[in-house]
Amino acid sequence: MSSKSLNLRFTAVFTGIFILGAILLSTATYVILENSMRRDDYSEARSRLLEFWATYRTGGLNLVRSELSFERMVMEDRLYMVRIAGAGNNTLFVFLPAQWVSYNPGRLETLSYIGEGSIIRLPSREDRSALEVSSLRLPDGNILQVGMSSKRRIEALARFRRIYLLVFLPLSGLSLLGGFLFSTRSLKPIRQLIDVTRTIIDTGRTNTRIPVRGSGDELDELVTLFNKALSRIDTLITGMRQSLDNVAHDLRTPMTRLRGTAEIAMQGVDDLPSFRAALSSCMEESDKMLAMLSTLMDISEAETGVMRLDRKLISLTGILTDIADLYSYTAEEKGVKLTLQKAEEIRVTADLNRIRQVIANLLDNAIKYTEPGGSVQVSVLADEDRVRVEIQDTGSGIPAEDIPRIWERLYRGANSHSIPGQGLGLGLVRAIIQAHNGEVNVRSESGKGSIFSFSLPVRS
Repeated sequence: MSSKSLNLRFTAVFTGIFILGAILLSTATYVILENSMRRDDYSEARSRLLEFWATYRTGGLNLVRSELSFERMVMEDRLYMVRIAGAGNNTLFVFLPAQWVSYNPGRLETLSYIGEGSIIRLPSREDRSALEVSSLRLPDGNILQVGMSSKRRIEALARFRRIYLLVFLPLSGLSLLGGFLFSTRSLKPIRQLIDVTRTIIDTGRTNTRIPVRGSGDELDELVTLFNKALSRIDTLITGMRQSLDNVAHDLRTPMTRLRGTAEIAMQGVDDLPSFRAALSSCMEESDKMLAMLSTLMDISEAETGVMRLDRKLISLTGILTDIADLYSYTAEEKGVKLTLQKAEEIRVTADLNRIRQVIANLLDNAIKYTEPGGSVQVSVLADEDRVRVEIQDTGSGIPAEDIPRIWERLYRGANSHSIPGQGLGLGLVRAIIQAHNGEVNVRSESGKGSIFSFSLPVRS
């Protein structure tokens, strides 16, 4: 379904609800108004009926005639009919305004007296109005009837209907316009989402974003989540591209060495020791390539947020002790003093194997870049929220211009060319720590050693 059809549907629903509500409200108002006017007419007729009943009782038919003659002169705005009939319903006296001849009051002689409180309706021969007659028994047995025309009530209701139509039609147009503007504004984020999705499909660019209106409603939340999803996809795609570029670049050198070794071996003739040495060299290079690929993939997964972490409560103090014991032999062989500052039991929620990788990489680098006779010191500090591990060495240090780049993949500073390595260890350290919502830092001066540190939240 296109956004235009959805827009039209929303507009139709909005206008339909408005029109239905207006019709229901006007119908209820009309019914209430009609009933109210009808009650007023009946109440006025009843009042006039009682007045003439009292007049008849006081002065008889002659006084009724005199009263009618006087009222006809001073009260011409509200007309009514008066009829006095005998006990057999034969007409003794009738007063009827000249314009009411279409009601034919003579028909009353054919209708029997039906008691007080009942209304007799005599339809007009000219229009839709009717003469509404109320009856009351007089003290002498005669029948008094007073009738009022419904024409004024019908005309008032007709004016109401005309005024309603004059107001309703423009309001319906305004509701249609308002519904269209409201649905257009409400569906704008949906149209933008469609446009951005179509752009991504057509161009492959995932860096396009939808502007957030800032209204804080559900559509705003949808746009925000969509933008976050695009950012995550863009990060993943960028990480995949960089990983492929790095793998292509990083494998070129070992693959060249591997091919060179194989070519040299093929040039020998029946030289089994050379063949064995070449195969051994090929296996060694393949192991290096596999290790490099594994590290590159770990870094890419951590940086793009897809690394699977087996988080559980682990003893950081115990890990530091185990790894320090493991590297103590390497340090002793090189003549480097390795010390671990004892601390109370510290536990964090983290991936055990990944944290071991981080500590092993940092400790291996510290020993590797420290000259014989130097020292490496490992310490751990903790507060309520975070744990901080520091590995300090007295090695050659890092030049100031190299510090910002040491976390880059495959970067090796000026002081590291003579030392074996691939330039991936620190990149992996930072990626793993950031995947744990932690931070990694370094302080170093050339010739004065370095302090590498990382911090982790106590609970992730």
